[in-house]
Amino acid sequence: MEKVVIYGTGHHAEVIAYEMKAYNLHDVVAFTVKEEYLDKTELNGLPVVPYEELKEVYPPDQFKMFIAIGPQHVNRSRENMFNDAKKRGYSLVNCICPTPYKSEDLIVGENVYLDYASQISRFVEIGNNVIIIASQIGHHCKINDNAFVSGSIMAGNINLEKNVFIGLGSTIGPNITLGKHTVVGLGCVISKNTAPASVYSNQSTRKQTFDSSRLKLL
Repeated sequence: MEKVVIYGTGHHAEVIAYEMKAYNLHDVVAFTVKEEYLDKTELNGLPVVPYEELKEVYPPDQFKMFIAIGPQHVNRSRENMFNDAKKRGYSLVNCICPTPYKSEDLIVGENVYLDYASQISRFVEIGNNVIIIASQIGHHCKINDNAFVSGSIMAGNINLEKNVFIGLGSTIGPNITLGKHTVVGLGCVISKNTAPASVYSNQSTRKQTFDSSRLKLL
């Protein structure tokens, strides 16, 4: 079992650490963040060390890393930290949770998170530094580096270029490509190719003019 330091101290990092332990995937020994973000010295019983000092305390020939950052700056923050960790000599592990809904022919890169609730069909390829949460991925899909897919449905033969973000409740139709840095917001339906850096949003549900005391819920 690999000894792993997780970059991040937010909720996503906590979940990653919990699942690595719960499913006996890796031995998480510490968390780390850059000094400018360091606001605690311990998280859930494990030390939090400055990233700038990480090589001295947890050298890359003895420890590996996982970058647990969300989709900030259209996944660029996670991309930058992934690349920096590699330059410092660290190997990156995956957090692939056990699930009966994952095809055995799945191809994955490094620093990939796949939760237990996701369903992955046949002939799917996932690149480096990708996060997939509670989503359905159709056959022959290719999800390129740094993508973040949350609570969404992807049909077959879809190509997500680098740094794509797909938000909760969105549906992506078959046989299309989403250009790099495309952002698909909550509850959208995409049925054609997108240009790079496109942004799709769905208006929030409209608030009614009366209050809930007038409703009789059956």
